[in-house]
Amino acid sequence: MWDALREGLYPWKGTMPVIEISGSPREMGLEYGRSCAPMIRMIAEFFIPGLASLVGMPVEEVTAEALKYEKAIRATTGTAYIEEMQGIAEASEVPYEQILVLNCGWDLLGSLPTPGTHPFYMCSSFAAWGSRTEDGRLICGHNDDGSRFIDQFLVLLVARPDQGHAFVTPIVPGYIGYHRMWNDVGCVTLGLSLERGCPDDNFAHNLPWWIRFRHLIQTASSSAEMLRITKEIPPATPMNLIAVDSANGGVLLHESANHTVEVAPIDDSLVCTNHAIDDAIVPHLMMLEHPSGTDYRYQTMRRLVDEHTGRITLETAKAIQSSHFDASEGREKPGACSPCTHYEYVGKHAGTVSTVALEVTEASVRSNVSLGNPCEGRWIEHELPMAA
Repeated sequence: MWDALREGLYPWKGTMPVIEISGSPREMGLEYGRSCAPMIRMIAEFFIPGLASLVGMPVEEVTAEALKYEKAIRATTGTAYIEEMQGIAEASEVPYEQILVLNCGWDLLGSLPTPGTHPFYMCSSFAAWGSRTEDGRLICGHNDDGSRFIDQFLVLLVARPDQGHAFVTPIVPGYIGYHRMWNDVGCVTLGLSLERGCPDDNFAHNLPWWIRFRHLIQTASSSAEMLRITKEIPPATPMNLIAVDSANGGVLLHESANHTVEVAPIDDSLVCTNHAIDDAIVPHLMMLEHPSGTDYRYQTMRRLVDEHTGRITLETAKAIQSSHFDASEGREKPGACSPCTHYEYVGKHAGTVSTVALEVTEASVRSNVSLGNPCEGRWIEHELPMAA
């Protein structure tokens, strides 16, 4: 039975394809669109009507909302990302407005029909460095949890823009940024949803998530610079953001459209799931009921990071993200409360859809990236050389 279930959960038999693009924004968009055209068309055809149905609004109204975010993109970052999306649209033969909706999708989901109706999603991340790791290097892990479709069709995007840093991200075809990205100067961003989002009066049409991550990783050269940029350009809907670099470590940020709270590391480590660790952000959020899966996944992640203090390696990161320990029951139990999340056990077509484990050395950022639950072992390896 498990084999039959797995066939339905993971339609791709192999591992994640690697797509390389370079050049000007338009040139990168055209290369990206040509490389992934069938997948981009499939995702747009599925995602946009599905999003409209989920929020209970016509596609035309969803598109009109996305155009409000486009104004924020122009106002805060100029036209480069818009030109790239236009290139993707042209090469994939998908209307530009649909590519825009894809790149604003998380924020549209978080703001329609009103921000106060934001649903709950789950992910898990950690970063460790210095005294925590075997040789002091920065080691990171991130699980992307959610619905199997559309993240079943990720590609590993390796981009070398004319301006700014080269970067890598596992990404949904058609997106130009995503919530785990790293660049060629050792900066890493790991993003997660925060509680159930924000009440209506704490929302603003700011820079959408995926463009914001892209802007951070393409322009910033340190965690301090990422922190400065995040404060200058706030998100639209709330997020947890780990911003770290190989030389300085970093911080966890609880962010909303109008408020930012910095959460300091614990002895050279940060662990994050989907809840507010610092109560200072709570008045600006719609809160989950606690304890919930996010609390138990956090407890497991923190326990595993602490247990391996001084010994954390790239392989440790993979093991932490693959854990099936359920802190709510104190035992191994793959399901909604384990870091390697298996919602199929409760009848949902959801769970961990991909995992990133990173090691930042003086020479490169080494990544292991899996498609599907990390316990399935569908890993690929990539190495991004550090900039000279």
